[in-house]
Amino acid sequence: MFRKYLASALILGMGIASAASAEFTVPANKSSVVYDFAVWFPQDCSYPGKPTYKVRAAPKHGRLDFAFGNTTAPNLPARCKGKVKGLQVIYTPNRGYRGPDSFVLSVRQIRYLNDSGAPSRTVRPKFAVK
Repeated sequence: MFRKYLASALILGMGIASAASAEFTVPANKSSVVYDFAVWFPQDCSYPGKPTYKVRAAPKHGRLDFAFGNTTAPNLPARCKGKVKGLQVIYTPNRGYRGPDSFVLSVRQIRYLNDSGAPSRTVRPKFAVK
C-alpha cells in the first residue's frame, strides 16, 4: 500500500528544503534540537514509523543524541498537531566550547511496508556554538 506523504526538515524551528547549507547558532553548555525530521500522511495525520539514521561524521566538539517524539514542523496542519512524531537530533557541545562545529547524518524513512527504495536525506548542518 502506497500513500502520498509530506516530509519536513527543521533546523531550529525554520522550515527548509535542504539542510545542506543551513548555518545557525546554538548556545554553549546547553543541549539543543538542531534537526527535526517528520513524515506524515495528510489524509489522517498518521506517520509511517520511526526513521532510521546513520551518523556519517560526528561533531568534533560535542555529541549527538536522538529522540522520537512529537514534531514541531511549521507546515504541519493544525489538525495534526500532537499526532505526528518525528526524529529529533539533539546536539550537546562540550562544556566550555565555543566555536564552529558540524556533523553529517543520513536519515531514511520508509513509506510503506517492505519499502526497499525508501529515500534517504543527507544532512550537513554547520553551526556556531556561542
